Amino acid sequence: MGYKKRLMTEDNFKILGHRDFKDMNLPPILYKYRDWNNPDYKRVLTENEVYLPSPANFKDKFDCKVPIRYDLLKNKDIYNKYLFESKKNNQTFKRQQHRQFARDWVKKGLLKDEKRIKDLDDEFFKEFNRNFGVFSLTAIPDNYEMWEKYSAEHSGFCVGFNTIPLLNLSQYFKGGGVVSYSDELPIIMPFELFEKQHYFQIYSKLKKFKFEEEFRLRKDNIENRKVKIPTEIYCKIILGAKISNDSKDEILKIAKYNFPNVKLLQAVIENNSVILNKIEI
Repeated sequence: MGYKKRLMTEDNFKILGHRDFKDMNLPPILYKYRDWNNPDYKRVLTENEVYLPSPANFKDKFDCKVPIRYDLLKNKDIYNKYLFESKKNNQTFKRQQHRQFARDWVKKGLLKDEKRIKDLDDEFFKEFNRNFGVFSLTAIPDNYEMWEKYSAEHSGFCVGFNTIPLLNLSQYFKGGGVVSYSDELPIIMPFELFEKQHYFQIYSKLKKFKFEEEFRLRKDNIENRKVKIPTEIYCKIILGAKISNDSKDEILKIAKYNFPNVKLLQAVIENNSVILNKIEI
């Protein structure tokens, strides 16, 4: 696919980036796969707590790390950028002075300097990783690969949350959206709207991850990465097909006292597919 076909357009950004939750045809429940052997992951049931990691901790090296393509800038693009800046900041200049200002800065070649561009990128992603958090979920509770990869090879558990109440926890989450998967990551050009760049950084992944069918909640300017989820937002707890008896007993005991109204399910593997059966306590 040529890069021009992957450039972000204003129309695409409006369609994908600025929809209200009620307009997004969302599934009623979003799920989080977890490993019961990890003490931190247990806290989703023991403390009603989830953690919003920094993109710096993501295993996918391109996840939230799509480079800004300064290398695709043409001199005309750079000239127009400096001309705009001059008109904005040098309001006493005449037309010819604005043009000369732009030509002078183009000649300096700062936006063609590879070391300077690398430094700009490094600083951008350093700030981004420090101030941004992601809560990743999926709409699919019986995804074989998800149980294998994110729930200790079917020996963990999965929690279902009521979607709209979860998204409306505005004290924690400042937006959300469905991840878009493609053969190639989008081209993100300099000088585009920050909101547009931000959106495509967060919600773009390579097609090999499509099995995740991920929905993300995000938090900006993050200070505390721990989020408390009200009990009434929980709606399902699913036990992995290969969960140990001890882990199963622990989870069922917690569910009985902390989540009496939550539906309990047991996963079973049949012909490399996951089947979910109701558990009666």
